Amino acid sequence: MKHQLRAVRSAKAAVVGALLISAPYLLLLSGRDLLGPLPALYGTLMTLFLLPVALCMVALICGVLPMAVGLGAALGVMAALTGAGKGTALLLAAVYVLPVLGAFLAVNYFEVPFKKSCPLMIGVHAATLAAVYAICQRMTGNDLYAVMGQSVSDFLEHWELGDLMLYELYSAGIIDVNDTLRESMVHSSLYSFSLSDAARADMLLSVRSMITQGMQGTVPQVIAGQSLLGGVMSLLLPLRFGFLAQEKRQFLQEGDSPDGPQAVDFSMLDMPPFQLWHLPRGKGWQVGAAMALGYILQLTRTPAGRIAGILLYTAASDLFLIQGAATLNFIQKRRGTRRVWRVVVPVLLSATPVLMLIGIFDQMNNARGLRKPPEPKEDF
Repeated sequence: MKHQLRAVRSAKAAVVGALLISAPYLLLLSGRDLLGPLPALYGTLMTLFLLPVALCMVALICGVLPMAVGLGAALGVMAALTGAGKGTALLLAAVYVLPVLGAFLAVNYFEVPFKKSCPLMIGVHAATLAAVYAICQRMTGNDLYAVMGQSVSDFLEHWELGDLMLYELYSAGIIDVNDTLRESMVHSSLYSFSLSDAARADMLLSVRSMITQGMQGTVPQVIAGQSLLGGVMSLLLPLRFGFLAQEKRQFLQEGDSPDGPQAVDFSMLDMPPFQLWHLPRGKGWQVGAAMALGYILQLTRTPAGRIAGILLYTAASDLFLIQGAATLNFIQKRRGTRRVWRVVVPVLLSATPVLMLIGIFDQMNNARGLRKPPEPKEDF
């Protein structure tokens, strides 16, 4: 697929590709004075979940040069959002993004088959996220979760709407306050709203404790989930949309060709159609057992056991989620659903357990008929 990696596809593609990556970051930068530290948080989440896939898509569809321009703009904005001279987010983004992007370009340049390239991309995602986690732990003196809790507490303490946010969290039952402070906790008038100093301090302590404890499970879950889903999506989406883009370019070039439509010259690295993705019968039982074991380990009291359970459960459930999305795509194609809905519906359902349950049902019942039934044993 060496011929598919171009410096620039066209002037229009170069502009669109560079803007696709850089525009969201530049928008965050423009709101820095108004939103305070929130743009840095949004930029971090966007870099973690969206940037690697976007870079891979732009590199394959628009060209390597617009991808590089967009990457430079994104990293530059992240450096600016975290404060001049620190460069913390810039370092972490580079450690995470550059190896993933390098692996994707190497996979395409050397035409590595999908069965090998997909595990490679998952492994690179896992390694880079683990490296980012290790760097963060080192920078915080091996007390990352406490630092995260303190950062959120400091933000709410100095934010103009911090008191209102704390009161909303208290009203929703998410945080609590000492019984002795409830009667005189709020000072309000027609034009102002504030908490008493004692109530604010108690609420901030509750927020700090909640974030510190919550991140102990959330961070391992993000590492496991993003390693798997990020590795798959960074190949699936660029290859699929790259094929569609090449199909459109070829159609525009051929016009009304007397020879009729020609086959699209775009290698999919032997990637099977998404609607046919499934776990083999034996592997499915192993993944299900890992999921059950992970759920049980999360109930243990030891921190190591809980973390191991989170990692096992998250990885296994995400595998079934992918299979559920493939099953849904299979059903939608058979019903003639429009392409846009075949993308929108799974994305919306991914935030719920629905796709995971569909994947488990398909694995147990072979709903698509993709797995051959076991051969009957001979009677003697």
